[in-house]
Amino acid sequence: MRLLVLFLALALPALAAAHSWIVCTDYLENNGWYWDDAKCRGWPRAATKFNIRFGAFGTQNNYRWRLDNHPEEKALCRTNRNDDKWYDADTPIAAYYLGQKVVLPHPANNHVSESKCRSRGQIDWENLMFVVDGDEDPCCINSTKLIQIMDMGVSPYGWDHPDEVLSTYPKPGFQNVPRFCEDPEDAMGTYNFTVPMDMAPGRHIFVWKWIRDPAVSPFTTCWEADVFATKAERDHHYLHTGRSTEDAWDFYQIHNIVDGMIMDPVDPSVNEIITG
Repeated sequence: MRLLVLFLALALPALAAAHSWIVCTDYLENNGWYWDDAKCRGWPRAATKFNIRFGAFGTQNNYRWRLDNHPEEKALCRTNRNDDKWYDADTPIAAYYLGQKVVLPHPANNHVSESKCRSRGQIDWENLMFVVDGDEDPCCINSTKLIQIMDMGVSPYGWDHPDEVLSTYPKPGFQNVPRFCEDPEDAMGTYNFTVPMDMAPGRHIFVWKWIRDPAVSPFTTCWEADVFATKAERDHHYLHTGRSTEDAWDFYQIHNIVDGMIMDPVDPSVNEIITG
């Protein structure tokens, strides 16, 4: 009985908080350890309304959006599209170029199978990226206007995996949260997806879909981004709007990490960009 009570005490808070959303729509560090809003160049819809930028990372629970069991009865997006209303100078629309790797941070909200500090049974079921065919929000998650552009994989979970697998980063899918054990509720995870080379330049609606468990309805986040044919065109746009033109770097490629500790930078020039 004591073991059952202990299990419930550990598991129930995690289940209650197992939700998430995309915080930034163009982040400069892939597989990073800690959130830094200075590395964010684009924001999801209504980021100002829900205090996504200036609030503490992971605490904007009213921004989460979980569809119901009948998606046609609930809007696909947390807010209806209104570019003039939902974006401003503090939370601008992202800009991408064809072939760009785009990094998307999200809060863990307890949902990671991490052998060092959490149950192994936190499921990760589906992590997909869509672009919308057209300028209006689709009716629902099953709409034919949602075009899948990437499957971002799923994270390992369960008792069949050794500790080394569950505690080794980066990971595919939602549970790519390297500093999870330091703050299971609000630690940062990151995804990445690639902008298709055949996408038409212009402004598009993007939709993230996460199913944490097949028994739970999908979570979504929606945003707009201006897509340019080349990096040079995108860079011109970002310079004109006062934003960095750097390509995203990978945390694990620029640091020498031993047993979860940063020993020294691998690429001093990139490290200088980050810290300078």
